[in-house]
Amino acid sequence: MQLMRLKKINIEVLLKLIILIGFAFFFYYIIKTDKVLLYVSPRIIPYMKFGIVAMILLSLFIAGELFKPKRKVNIKPYLFFIIPLFMTFLIPTASVSSKSMSRTTPKNVEKIVVTNQNNISDNNIIDTTKTTDTAKINSSKIDKALKMEDNTIFINDNNFVKWVQEISYNMNKYEGKKIELTGFVFKDKAFKRNEFVPARFMMSCCAADLQPVGLLCHYDKAKDLKQDTWILVKGKVEIIDYKGERIAIIVAQSIANAEKPKNEYVYPF
Repeated sequence: MQLMRLKKINIEVLLKLIILIGFAFFFYYIIKTDKVLLYVSPRIIPYMKFGIVAMILLSLFIAGELFKPKRKVNIKPYLFFIIPLFMTFLIPTASVSSKSMSRTTPKNVEKIVVTNQNNISDNNIIDTTKTTDTAKINSSKIDKALKMEDNTIFINDNNFVKWVQEISYNMNKYEGKKIELTGFVFKDKAFKRNEFVPARFMMSCCAADLQPVGLLCHYDKAKDLKQDTWILVKGKVEIIDYKGERIAIIVAQSIANAEKPKNEYVYPF
């Protein structure tokens, strides 16, 4: 009896419905639970909502073909969608840590802590030795949106990338200023014993382009800080020569443990 029913069902259409409804439900679930921010930046969410509607409409459109069976059905192409779909529900979502990512090479670390400059428009790293007039214009636009309080720079989730860029572009302007920020401890073999970066992972589009960003920090007890520990850093901005480049760094005056933020990622916009 069951075989008779299966013969009356178009297996190919059934697979399409499973894929469309499955991904639509997954998108809805991660948006509803705010887990979507572990996958994509907030700018992508409206497109995902549109995708949910589109997939539901497509499902309704092809549902009428469900009881029009075909004799020959090639299931293999649909496995490329079904397997990842099941994996999304089986594998628990988790934020990225510096340990889970591939180790950053000294050359890349130098780009992170020396330049600290991600172009907001195209997300390309800009060398301080090649700062153009366009970069200065971008910096002036950022400067209008950022304010200090009591001669102190307060860096938070919303302005983390902008402040890092602003301080890097205009380091002389902020030399000696007090600074406070929360980040995770990022270390690398290329660092000295008193060096680390209170960093955040920056997401431009999705989790695939995550990269740590932040300002190099000097702290006498840096060797005692554990990798990926969340901390609150208070200190001053100073300018030093670092491997032939003048860069802005944080000289820490105090460091305290901090709670992990609800959204661990920051965005270049």
